[in-house]
Amino acid sequence: MSLHIESVGDVAVLVPQGMLKGGKETDEVENALRKLIYDKQKKILLDLERTTFMASMAIGVLASLHTSATNRNLFFAVCNVERRIESVLVLIKLMNILNVFDTRADALKAMAALD
Repeated sequence: MSLHIESVGDVAVLVPQGMLKGGKETDEVENALRKLIYDKQKKILLDLERTTFMASMAIGVLASLHTSATNRNLFFAVCNVERRIESVLVLIKLMNILNVFDTRADALKAMAALD
């Protein structure tokens, strides 16, 4: 598993690659996102385009990070969610809570409108 982090304007974009099984790879993503949240990065995008699987622990981390960002008045969004992962998020009703976009372009456009 690898994690790519980039800045697109004022948005921090994290792109994990591979499977988030709830182990070291999930910790790496969580730590990177928590650092951005604690550093008060106003706009954070988790691009799941290259993520093929998320275990329940990784989904729990996603929910926790969303709450942490929201409590600090930061905008946290997710894009390019694989169909099977999306089905799980719908089933557990996280899709009703998370800011989810079909594509990175859609997410960046919505985030640009927040200014």
